[in-house]
Amino acid sequence: MISFLPQIMQSIRLKETRDIAWGMLLCSLFSGIFYEIYAIGLGLKPVVIMNGVFVVMVIVQICLKYIYDKNV
Repeated sequence: MISFLPQIMQSIRLKETRDIAWGMLLCSLFSGIFYEIYAIGLGLKPVVIMNGVFVVMVIVQICLKYIYDKNV
């Protein structure tokens, strides 16, 4: 759940995301979305909450990458 937190903090501090691949971010996003759908279907509330936080963190990192790569 917190796997992207250190990367988000580093990206904000350095204002740089060149070392992060778009492919990895998009794969993480889609896998998180599909797992969220699966967990909702099974009614696994703790997994839905945990994975929801993960998806939000991935979206934040995607936004940071878009903003900081655009400035380069």
